[in-house]
Amino acid sequence: MLEVTKCAPQLAIIQLGAAFKSFFADRARYPTFRKKGGHDRFTLTNDQVNIDGCRIRIPNLG
Repeated sequence: MLEVTKCAPQLAIIQLGAAFKSFFADRARYPTFRKKGGHDRFTLTNDQVNIDGCRIRIPNLG
């Protein structure tokens, strides 16, 4: 947990809440987990990304 920023778990919970809200409003199917490795993705806030010309710098990745 210490290797990731605090925003990653917070945004995951927020997105899960939005998915359940859509499900209970009959606008979407029941939320399911994605299989690890196929379409992995992550979320960053705007203050953690630096743009240098045509490069994007992400902390801990370089």
